[in-house]
Amino acid sequence: MRNTFLKWLFAFIATAFALTFGISFLVQTRQARENAVLLIRLRISDARRQLSVTEGNLKRISEMTSAMALIKARAFAGFIEQSPELLTSREKLQEIRRMLDVDELHVSDQKGILIASVPEEYHGYDMASAAQSAAFLPAISDPSFEMVQEPQRKGSDSEMFQYAGVARIDQPGIVQIGYHPRRLMEAAQLADIRNIAAGFRIGTRGAIIICQNHQILSYGGANLSKTDLIAARINQENLLNQKIFRTHVGNQEFLGVAEKFRDYWIVGILPTNEMYLRRNSVVGVLVVVDLLLFALVFVLVSILVQKIVINGIYRINASLKKITSGNLEEKVQVTNTDEFKALSKGINATVAALKNAITETAARIDAELQFAHTIQVSGLPDPNPVFPQQVPFTLAASMKTAKEVGGDFYDYLLLDDDHLWFMIADVSGKGIPAALFMMTTKTLLHKLAEKGLSPKDIFEQSNREICARNKTGMFVTAWMGILELGSGRLECANAGHNPPLLLHADGSSEFLKIPPGLVLGGMETSKYRGSSLYLKPGDRIILYTDGVTEAQNPKGDFFAEKRFQQVMEKHNQASVTSQQLLAEINQAVSCFADGAEQADDITLLTLEFNGKTPTCLTLPAELEQLQSLQEFLEKHLLQAGISDKICSQLQLAAEEVFANIARYAYPAQAGNAGISLQILPHPKGKIILQFRDNGIPWNPLTKSPPDINLPADQRPVGGLGIFLVRKIMDDCLYQYQNNQNILTLTKYLPAE
Repeated sequence: MRNTFLKWLFAFIATAFALTFGISFLVQTRQARENAVLLIRLRISDARRQLSVTEGNLKRISEMTSAMALIKARAFAGFIEQSPELLTSREKLQEIRRMLDVDELHVSDQKGILIASVPEEYHGYDMASAAQSAAFLPAISDPSFEMVQEPQRKGSDSEMFQYAGVARIDQPGIVQIGYHPRRLMEAAQLADIRNIAAGFRIGTRGAIIICQNHQILSYGGANLSKTDLIAARINQENLLNQKIFRTHVGNQEFLGVAEKFRDYWIVGILPTNEMYLRRNSVVGVLVVVDLLLFALVFVLVSILVQKIVINGIYRINASLKKITSGNLEEKVQVTNTDEFKALSKGINATVAALKNAITETAARIDAELQFAHTIQVSGLPDPNPVFPQQVPFTLAASMKTAKEVGGDFYDYLLLDDDHLWFMIADVSGKGIPAALFMMTTKTLLHKLAEKGLSPKDIFEQSNREICARNKTGMFVTAWMGILELGSGRLECANAGHNPPLLLHADGSSEFLKIPPGLVLGGMETSKYRGSSLYLKPGDRIILYTDGVTEAQNPKGDFFAEKRFQQVMEKHNQASVTSQQLLAEINQAVSCFADGAEQADDITLLTLEFNGKTPTCLTLPAELEQLQSLQEFLEKHLLQAGISDKICSQLQLAAEEVFANIARYAYPAQAGNAGISLQILPHPKGKIILQFRDNGIPWNPLTKSPPDINLPADQRPVGGLGIFLVRKIMDDCLYQYQNNQNILTLTKYLPAE
């Protein structure tokens, strides 16, 4: 609305401005032409006046020069009359020449022959031999003869020279002087009409031009050439008779004015761009003034409409923009008119209703997503499992979804006492569809694993069933293995998944790049290849999804397999549990991402093969059974060649733990305590001692350690035994699973 109004207002103002400008321009153009004609005529009048003044000066100078020349000639004749002998003295003649300030002195006899001359080369010259000198011959017979000739050119350089002569006083003859009439020539040059024009300029590039009989006699002005003036027909009567005309000289247009003076034409020309300088400056000022005036009108009208109407609409639109962008807390508060008050009230009521509806819907969706996440997580096995019987392996898993629900999953199953099935998979896509597809696929794979099929057969059969029911076009990558616990033989297959990382007990590592098959759900006739290898005690196998290796930092770099392998090798130590190993890799990925949004699910599963099955013992939870426990430990520790020091430490720790179980685990009834002992040889040498009971849940590791610096009678009762256990053992871990208290104690063996 505002833009439309401003456009129409601007159109009106612009039209008024254009009309004002056009009228002013036409008036100023006409005035500029009249002023230019007047200026040219004034300069022509100045030229005519200058010409008249110069001619008068020339006449006066000529008269004065002639009179002075006659005076000098008479004076020379008087010198001869008084001193006839000077005619024979070169020195005296030169002195008289300098005194009279003339260039030549000549004296003739009654025959007109020069008898004395300065310069001497004229001596003996016959005055009758040339018309110029013969003009003075009447002085021989006329004593009153006086004459001053007009300046004439003389000599090879055609220099102007003038002679004056009188009759001799002492006897018949001629007395003559000659000189260069410099002042007279200068005055004549100034008076020459051909030089008048050069002294006048009209404006910066204008000029005065004098023509006669179609010829250009004189012209002035900067950067003008006679050729350009002739081409512009400045010397043509038909153009000059127009009195005022326009013509092009060179590449520039001129305004010309011509006036007749005697038999000459005096023409003044002025470039049209100079003619319009004042017009342009005046029009420029008018433009600025008009712009300011019309801008003021435009601004005042705009402000008036803006303040009354448009600001209110803009404020409403701004609030609506925030509301449509998701800010439902925004309130429309435009109250400058009754109409805006009613509109604001209606919008706020609508937004309030919308906000309530969105809040209810969001709460319902959040609850549904949380419920779906809970269902998905509950469908996965325990990430830190504790098996009912002692097993020669430890297993841990973790999953961090990119959304509330994801498409990654892992699974494992103890098929029997000697076989462990485990796997990891990644469903294409994210969100609810991927989660539903994941649950269906996991159930199918788990069901097939329970039948005791090999990984290869499980993949082939599940792939056929997935392809038969796959209407969404989704697929699954998976890696699966079955570990034979007694021998460490691992049978595995790969359905387009990332190769697992095998961490050897000696600290080295490698990716198990067995030949991968096509993804599950890709092609119904796909075949898969099985592979097998043997794990050694202390070996760990790490399964992971591409959310680990394809994690990106803000620069767009990938975490990649190499960095993943380096992190795993760094933490592949006997003192690092499977759970701690997964925590380290998750921490490394998080630090690498440096706040970048997680783009894919991150799922990990680690399996550590310990080799030998633990030795187990079950005793009644009674203090009288301590002797049996100590005999059990002594027997097996000695058989394994464990040092007496470590044997004593383990005996002490076991006694304290068993005593706690006997005293506190079963306060109202009798119960049993299960003890397992596992001794792992080097390179990851360690002793794992585990206690299980079905008594009341109690974590002894949460008890605060006693202050051993206090005297014995001031220390509270209890806590010292667990304190000793934690001091003796290198690692203590408590878990409560399947209604069992499980305390696992680890002692690392010194290097051999």
